Amino acid sequence: MRARVPAWRGLYAILDLPHAGGLEPAAALAGLLGVMEIGPEKAPTIVQLRAKQADAAERGRLVRELAPMVRAAGALLIVDDDVEAAMAAADGVHLGQEDMAERTGDRPWSEWLAELRRAAPPGFLIGLSTHSRAQVLHAAGLDVDYIGFGPILRTRSKLAQEPAVGFEELEQVCAISPHPVVAIGGLGAEEALRCARAGAAGAAMIGALVGSTQAEVRARATDLAAAIRHAIDALGQPSSR
Repeated sequence: MRARVPAWRGLYAILDLPHAGGLEPAAALAGLLGVMEIGPEKAPTIVQLRAKQADAAERGRLVRELAPMVRAAGALLIVDDDVEAAMAAADGVHLGQEDMAERTGDRPWSEWLAELRRAAPPGFLIGLSTHSRAQVLHAAGLDVDYIGFGPILRTRSKLAQEPAVGFEELEQVCAISPHPVVAIGGLGAEEALRCARAGAAGAAMIGALVGSTQAEVRARATDLAAAIRHAIDALGQPSSR
């Protein structure tokens, strides 16, 4: 069973705060979304806000501040882990395996997700991280909108504790998952193209998008988004916009 192709197929940019390049959150995001001069076809289709060091109040403030910028660029804002902040002002939430285990306890994940779906606004996206085929098969029976899969390659991010899965495993997972698959982990332009050819709906990036200036972030983001779009078009897949 091939995964359905989502409308947001393309670059999935992760804004990991504090930004490694030293930029303020709004400046880093403006770099990722620098579409006023360049054109929305070269922007990410999803931006995930990851702010693990912020408390709940600060994270909520960041979501409210950044959400209008993301939507003005025609993209979607996903919040990592914080369900409450995501439902208040964003377009979706992304949950990890540990996040789910902590939130659900002894309850079935499907039961907790059903409650979340009923409480969430229409069109709210729910993403789930997976790192193995067993986790992908488990996710197949859950009411989520997409899964993240990786790390594809070795990475210096928090995914470093998980073994790299590689491109062949990604292709196998894309073939069996009923949910769109977003590849993550150690990806640059060439690697993102391989992910697209393997059937991934998106390529998630953190380090490849980091820059010390807004212009540098924008250049990296637009180059990567354009490369992924080109790969999608070459494969004859529906583009993200």
